[in-house]
Amino acid sequence: MDNTIKLRSRGSPLLPGERYAPPSVFFHWAIALLIVIAYAAVIIKGYLPRGSAQRAMSLTIHEWTALGVLVLAVPRLLLRMIKGAPAALPGQAWWVRAGSSGAHLLLYLFMFAQPVLGYLTLNAQGHTLTVPGLDIALPQFIGKDEQTSRSIKDIHETIGNAFYWVIGFHALAALWHHYFRRDDTLRRML
Repeated sequence: MDNTIKLRSRGSPLLPGERYAPPSVFFHWAIALLIVIAYAAVIIKGYLPRGSAQRAMSLTIHEWTALGVLVLAVPRLLLRMIKGAPAALPGQAWWVRAGSSGAHLLLYLFMFAQPVLGYLTLNAQGHTLTVPGLDIALPQFIGKDEQTSRSIKDIHETIGNAFYWVIGFHALAALWHHYFRRDDTLRRML
């Protein structure tokens, strides 16, 4: 079996089976954008005065973009389970494939766990999340409890901080493949 990496000239088209399906590409980039907005909103919130309208708006943006991540993660995961992913590129070492699989598993766990933990934190704080413009309150899954709120919030923040590294690793790995390995890893998701 030939394990050498097959390089193409820049701009040469990928075959349909070599790239992710268009819905997968959409979900990937839409969720990535929502995660960036959610992180930016919570960082900005930290610099705004307590009780200010701007701080409340920043928190609302964080909450709704995180909920958007969860809503889009469901069909993304279903599509991944049904369609799968393109086969690994030829010539990828076992540890590259294992690292990629591990990082993707962590990213999927993050897309589900973070919004759920954030929502449970709001529940435990006694905060109701209402659909903007419709005044429809989302259901409460747990009752108000200050200790539970602090515990869940600590877990939510710890995972959020850890995922700066996982997301950064994921992005750097894609750029490393594109600019240094000069393979089609990144192009498969464009």
